[in-house]
Amino acid sequence: MDDPTSIYESLRTWILQLPGVKEAPHRVGGIDFQVGGVEFMHSHGSSWLDIRLSKEHQSSVLKAGLALPHKAEVHAKAGWVSFQIANARDLENARKVIQMAYENAKKTLN
Repeated sequence: MDDPTSIYESLRTWILQLPGVKEAPHRVGGIDFQVGGVEFMHSHGSSWLDIRLSKEHQSSVLKAGLALPHKAEVHAKAGWVSFQIANARDLENARKVIQMAYENAKKTLN
């Protein structure tokens, strides 16, 4: 299952089963994933994800090497990280980081 499209579709299916998650076109291409209208991540193709975390989670995820710093400084300052999916082994870490982002986005709804 190291086909990038199959890996991404597996991840997308998992994301969409999270309660309240919807997808929408992203403003600069790709797909947004939102809960309650709050974007918590988006994809650029089948192997590149941008994920929004709390500043605390961003720091710990980057320190642990679970994600990459977002290349745009303004987004990095807002808690965004990037994640590259190279193979199926990356799915577990992607799910961990996405779950954090999802939980963080849900907190902003209350």
